[in-house]
Amino acid sequence: MQKSDILIIGGGPAAIVAANTARDYYPKKSVTVIKKSEKSLVPCGIPYIFGPLLQSPKDDFIPCGERAKKMGINLIIDEIVKIDFDNKIAFGKEGEEYSYEKLILATGSIPNKPKNIENYDAKGVFYVPKEADYIEKMYEKIKKLQTIAVIGTGFIGVEIAGELAKSGKKIHLIGPRLLKNAFDEEFSEQMESIMLSENITFHKNRHAKKIVLNEENKASKVLLENEEEVECEAVIMATGYRPNTKMAIDSGISKRQFDTIYVDEYMRTTKKDVFAIGDCAEKRHFITRRTIPIMLASTATAEARVAVANLYNINMVKSFSGTIGIFSTVVGDTCFASAGITEENAKCEKIPVVSSTIISDDKHPSKLPNNHKQTVKLIALKSSLQIIGAQVIGGIDTGEMINILGVIIEKRMNVFDLLNLQVATHPLLTSAPTAYPIVQAAQNIAKLRIGKE
Repeated sequence: MQKSDILIIGGGPAAIVAANTARDYYPKKSVTVIKKSEKSLVPCGIPYIFGPLLQSPKDDFIPCGERAKKMGINLIIDEIVKIDFDNKIAFGKEGEEYSYEKLILATGSIPNKPKNIENYDAKGVFYVPKEADYIEKMYEKIKKLQTIAVIGTGFIGVEIAGELAKSGKKIHLIGPRLLKNAFDEEFSEQMESIMLSENITFHKNRHAKKIVLNEENKASKVLLENEEEVECEAVIMATGYRPNTKMAIDSGISKRQFDTIYVDEYMRTTKKDVFAIGDCAEKRHFITRRTIPIMLASTATAEARVAVANLYNINMVKSFSGTIGIFSTVVGDTCFASAGITEENAKCEKIPVVSSTIISDDKHPSKLPNNHKQTVKLIALKSSLQIIGAQVIGGIDTGEMINILGVIIEKRMNVFDLLNLQVATHPLLTSAPTAYPIVQAAQNIAKLRIGKE
């Protein structure tokens, strides 16, 4: 039996941050990470394996190996198949036993397979797991093909479709409007206008009904619900992910909606000395407080720090009481980002909101080289004018701008707080201080209230 003070099961961002943080906080404690495969892939990096960047799937996208050894972290390649929570023992695939003082479950997520689509698991149908070996084999097969159907219009589907199209392949993208859950319709439409080219055919608001097989029982067409047939040489299912929690649940841990593991504000489960973080742990929406299946590395790593800080004593209360859902992506040379709730989803939840959209230049004056149009949308509660959502389209600085807006949402700031926002501006780096888009959008909302008083 191998003994460890702090045992972490998983190999993704949450697990690695937990291990590094545990090493920093508890240098006298032994830290062990058990991961299923030697090489790990960051999900948001996988689409770019299939594009002109040609990153090799053989690379370890999460540097847990040599770095772990240098930090004194014991790294074990094994698959945990069962946990005895009463006796604090985890069992490996070949019968190896691992005892622990504190256990952190960071088992992540696995691709969701849509069983409502006939032949969803047939030959020539690929998914997007975080397993390097699978992605490597998929990469070798896909690169030889010319026509591919991508089912799913979330971030992974949109990004894979875009990268494959850049490499000259003919792509059929099937699903609702682009990134529907992250952006309002006007932002999705701008994304479509940039992304759709002669290499991408978008079957908008269509749903796959069946994967049609050829004589070799290999995917050759996608049959849509309107009986339209989409010819292809392979199908990529970008149909989301589900928590990888079966082992933990079968071992007796408490589950919640979407088969997530129950956790409290300290990331503790119902089992003594057992914590859960990342995609496998329960998530609630920051605004609606509903349980949601959002899976983000930024949330996972924040949870890792909270869990490790509270392993032995309560030292840190989780400052975020739900995920704000903060995203960013790039289409062509244009960045799209969002945080919080969309105006459309707010209305579905019967949340009265007001919004303002500002379009400006991200340099000043606009004739400066590399200037990019920048669109900022703020969404606020109608009653208190608290900011609960934001969306941005622009250049390379969009990613950092949405991070600022994420903090604004998380700290429950309102539009009047933003009127006092002090920002560093420079002609080559930002919009003009006289028309900074976040402040301008806030002022547009504020004047609705001030004008009535």
